[in-house]
Amino acid sequence: MSKALPAAVSPVHGRLALAGMALAVAIAADLHLRLSAQVSPVWQTLSEYVYGHLGGRSAAPLFSAMCLALALGSVALLAGLVKARRSPAVVVLLGVWCAGLTICATVPVDPDGQARTFDGQLHNGAALVAFLALPAAAWLLTRRGAARCPWEPRRTTIRGLAIASFASVLIVLGGFVFTLITGPAHQEVTLGLFERLLFAVDLALLLTMVRPLLAAARR
Repeated sequence: MSKALPAAVSPVHGRLALAGMALAVAIAADLHLRLSAQVSPVWQTLSEYVYGHLGGRSAAPLFSAMCLALALGSVALLAGLVKARRSPAVVVLLGVWCAGLTICATVPVDPDGQARTFDGQLHNGAALVAFLALPAAAWLLTRRGAARCPWEPRRTTIRGLAIASFASVLIVLGGFVFTLITGPAHQEVTLGLFERLLFAVDLALLLTMVRPLLAAARR
């Protein structure tokens, strides 16, 4: 019997994914630079940029654009994984990540110090599920299979970043729960700083997952 060949990977999907992620990073940098006096990158989360103002206009559309750009880039990666016939579990988990980003883009977080609302809880829940789904998808993506996997050479890097992502989520979640219990006045964990660390780790994770798609173009 002939040995099964690995499925083809798509450089087009890789380029689209990279473009979406690059746009998200550019918007995030712009928000940090122009709203540094309004939103603390150490204590306040990325979601709180929706309550910033740029020249009298709300920064909410810019924050939504950042989330949607990252979601669309992730959808392109997802399409590339489907073409490469990766595990259905990986596709589903990455789809959950994309859906969570979309919810975060369209449903605002509750303002700091105000009563919790359904929309705010939905935003927080979607963010938590999304940030757990991405490293889970990355971990399963590098599971050893019968055919040679294009992601196998980066297995150690991808799984190391997935572990770092899980650890960052636990720190952010623990700090969030602690703040809910003790109140904002007793906030001890720098939620904003750790969330930005999580954002950076997940971007690195996504880029590492995209690289095999881009490598197909060079070949």
